[in-house]
Amino acid sequence: MKKLISSIFIAFFLLLGFSSFAQDKADKLLGTYLVESPFSDDVARVKISKNKNGTYQGRIVWVSKPTNPDGTPRTDEKNPDPKLRTRKPEEIVMVWNLQFDGEEWVKGTIYDPFSGGKFGVKFKLAKNGSDMIARYYKGVPAMGMNATWKRVK
Repeated sequence: MKKLISSIFIAFFLLLGFSSFAQDKADKLLGTYLVESPFSDDVARVKISKNKNGTYQGRIVWVSKPTNPDGTPRTDEKNPDPKLRTRKPEEIVMVWNLQFDGEEWVKGTIYDPFSGGKFGVKFKLAKNGSDMIARYYKGVPAMGMNATWKRVK
């Protein structure tokens, strides 16, 4: 009987440890990244945070060009929803619904403020262990493009 109880406790603590390890691995995405737009010469900082439901989202926290060429403040003018076209860049949640599958962050959506378009996105940890490789796609990931998001320290 003592062996059975001991085995149950050992199994419980091992499972608890594996769960904690998986959670630590999932949270490696958290942080702020320098992101170069694939569609312009603009650069942004995007902060990835975790939602209460366990998914991850990214909000723009800084842009390299806060004004338009005519000097007016930049807004989300290409948004398909007219009610959102007056948003400042720092009010835009650019990435949402990312879910960790044990290896990558998948099933996310990314919003491109330059075109007003939405695309699928997934992330994986870069070989340097700090940056992220984002895969933007329409439809299936195999038909997409990669971009490196550089972690800001």
